[in-house]
Amino acid sequence: MGKEKIERIDTIIGHHAHFEGTISSKEGLRIDGSVKGDIQCEGSLVIGSAGKVAADIVADNVLIAGEFTGNITAKDRLEITEKGKVSGDVTTAKFVMAPGVIFDGRCHMNSRQVLLEPVDSLSLPAPLVPSAPPGLLK
Repeated sequence: MGKEKIERIDTIIGHHAHFEGTISSKEGLRIDGSVKGDIQCEGSLVIGSAGKVAADIVADNVLIAGEFTGNITAKDRLEITEKGKVSGDVTTAKFVMAPGVIFDGRCHMNSRQVLLEPVDSLSLPAPLVPSAPPGLLK
């Protein structure tokens, strides 16, 4: 994605196509039309500049140049290009946003390992938080 190698795109949803439902792909997927539903992609998912997607996405890598509404889990990398519009929460290991992006949501950054294997948060040690000097917190 970006300067990194994009793996093979195996399925394309064209400019004039409209799809509603669940998409599951073992390889790369490109959307230039409109999609509403759930998307699971074991490769790279590209939403082209004409693409309009309202979905929950789980993919290895996600590149958004069009419009997206929903939640994204990108196991390795999420990239939004300068014309991209994203409304929703994202969870990823690496997040790249170009200048001019419209992003309305929350971002959770985790390592790829954490995204692949659930962690019991109760077994992790509490983070060390320095105490604030008196009078700073009011």
